[in-house]
Parts: sequence; structure tokens; C-alpha cells
Amino acid sequence: MRNHYEKVVCACCFLALFVNVGLNSTSFAVYQPYIVAVPGVGDTGGSAVVALRVLVSLVVTVFVDRYYNALDLRVGVSIATVLTAVGFFLYGFATNLPLFLLGAVVAGAAYGFGGMVATTMLVNRWFKSGIGTAVGIASVGSGVAGIVVPVAAARVIEGHSLSWAFRLEGLLALVVAAVIFAFLRNRPADLGLTPHEKEGSPARARARSVAGVRLSPRERVLVLAALAMTGAFSMGGIAYLSILFVASGIDAGFAAFLLSVTGVCLTVSKFVTGELFDRIGTRLASGVMFAVLVVGLVLCCAASAGSTGVAVAAAVCVGAGVSLGSVGLSVWSLELSEPETRARSIKNCQLAYSAGGFVMNVLPGPLKEMTGTYVTSYAILAVLGVMAAGIILFAYRPR
Repeated sequence: MRNHYEKVVCACCFLALFVNVGLNSTSFAVYQPYIVAVPGVGDTGGSAVVALRVLVSLVVTVFVDRYYNALDLRVGVSIATVLTAVGFFLYGFATNLPLFLLGAVVAGAAYGFGGMVATTMLVNRWFKSGIGTAVGIASVGSGVAGIVVPVAAARVIEGHSLSWAFRLEGLLALVVAAVIFAFLRNRPADLGLTPHEKEGSPARARARSVAGVRLSPRERVLVLAALAMTGAFSMGGIAYLSILFVASGIDAGFAAFLLSVTGVCLTVSKFVTGELFDRIGTRLASGVMFAVLVVGLVLCCAASAGSTGVAVAAAVCVGAGVSLGSVGLSVWSLELSEPETRARSIKNCQLAYSAGGFVMNVLPGPLKEMTGTYVTSYAILAVLGVMAAGIILFAYRPR
């Protein structure tokens, strides 16, 4: 195992994202109907819990590089995972809105400190080739949480209570934190190893030619803008799918099923996209996945006619395409940066991504009131997808 310890590190990244992103964000929607039913919380309070968590995670990301300068990755990720446990324990004992909001603050910090920035840094340290595959496998963690946790949580809530569901997730986070602390290592050199490099890797030469590319200040701003657009369609694209379908006349139960289909496609696509990045190169793989995404967003607009077949195709394509928000984000932030500024570049990329996602989680409601339809938002997202694709492909142009 020692000679293949990069697999252990990848498994730790999977667990970190399962807890710090999956529990805090991907699967958290299952709790919303129950939270808003708590006396004194209501719909406004329930929305405030989610919005505050997103806002805190965005603010925390500003300081994530300083956090890991003060703490090594092993300790830092372990602490972030413990913060997720604390957040869920606070939720579990909450009987009023202020305590739910306090839990959201702690959970938001856990998401920012223990999410994609940390795992991207770890993959960069432990893998010299096969980075896309490693990122894809790790990022599947949050997707698995989105598939497994809602079903399990709903059973606990119905069989026992909302409080017990939160507390059990808190206990799970504590166990995972202990596992991460026991097995995660900061660098290969800590074990007398070197970063993993697969012999004969078909993408190795391409990865080396792209990694550390020097972007001009203008190009760097454009890339950050593209990542903000990526955050917009990755977060907003899925968040409003169900209500888009229902508003288009599709049965609510079938719309919920389509949301599950999207989650499954996203989970599978994370691994497939990582493989594509390694096998055919980042530029071509990015172009393929952007094409799938834009087709999905256009189909979302067409689904307004109420066609279930179009809605199914839209759910599949959007689910597959938004894997760019995890795999693409990590690989781009590594390859479109220079070694001496890589940690700061990863942080800035995550900040741009989160800012775009935050804005697109706020806009669809007001746009619906202004235009009378959610199609407007998906039309905007389709345009943003095309623009982001153009910028990323331009950044990866032959030099």
C-alpha cells in the first residue's frame, strides 16, 4: 500500500468531499421541507439558512490559502470535517431560527475550508499524471452523498425525528474526520515517495505542455470570468431544474425523478470527465463537455412545451455537463497557473466559481417575476455556457 499511497490520499479526498460538500450542500435539500416547518423558521428562514451557508463559504474561501499556510493539509481538512460535524449537531439541537443560522455559519466554513480547494491542492501534490482521473474520483464523493443521504435521512426523519437525522450525520462526519486524520498525508515526501506518475500515460506529455502556462493579466481575468460563468450554470443549472419542469406542466413526481436522474448522471460524469481529460487532453475534453452542457441547457428551454422526452434528455445532458464545475474547475485551476502562485490561483478560481454560483442562485426568482418564466434563466445560462467554452478553449490554444 505504501508504494501506492496516492490511492489512499484519493480515497481521503473522496471522503472529505462526501462530508464537507455532500452533506453540507449536495444532499441538504432533503431537509428544507422539514426546516421550514419548524415553528418560527418558515420559508424565509429556511432560505436564509441556505443563503447564509453559501455566503459564509464564499467569504471563507478568501482566507483558505492563509488557513493552509498556518495548518498543513492533513490537519486543516480534518478540522474542516469536524466543523461539518459541529454544524450538524447545531442543526440537531436547533429549535429556533438563530441556532439553525449558527449551524449554517459553521457548515459554510467547513465547506470553504474542506472542499474543492483542499482536495485540488492534495491531488496536485500526489499526482504527476492522471490528475483528471484523480479529481474525478474524488469529486464523486459529493455526488454519492447526493444519491445516498437523502433516502437515508428521509427514513430517519419519518421513523424518528429531524433532530436525530442531523445528529447521525454529525456522528458520521466525526468518524470520517478521524479516518482522514489517521490516513491522510500532506506530501509524498513524508513517506519517502514521489508524486504518482503512470507509465506510458497518453496525456502525460500534453499535461506537461499545458501545466504552468503563463497567462497575460487580461487572459487571467477572462479565465476567472469563465469560472464565474461555470459556477452560475453548475449551481443554478441544477437548483431550479425541478421547478422549471413543474412550471412547464410536467408532473411533480416525475420532475423529482428527473432531478434524481440528473444527480446520477452528474456522479457518473465526474469520473468519465476526469478520464476524458487524461485520455484526450484538457482542451478537447473541455470542448466535448461544454457541448453536452449547452445542448442540455437549450433542451431545458425547449422543455417549456411540456415534452417529457425533451425533459429527460435535458436532465441527462445537464447532469453530465455540470461535472465541469468540479473536474474542470480543479484541472483548469492547476494547469492555467504557475507553480509559484498555484495555491493562490486555486483559491481565486474557487472564489470566482462560488461568486457566480451565488449570483445565479439569487437571480432566477426575480427573473421569473419579471418575465413570467424560468426559461429566461436557462436561456441566460446557455449563453454563459457558450461564452465560458470560448474563453477556456482560447486559454488552451496552441502556443
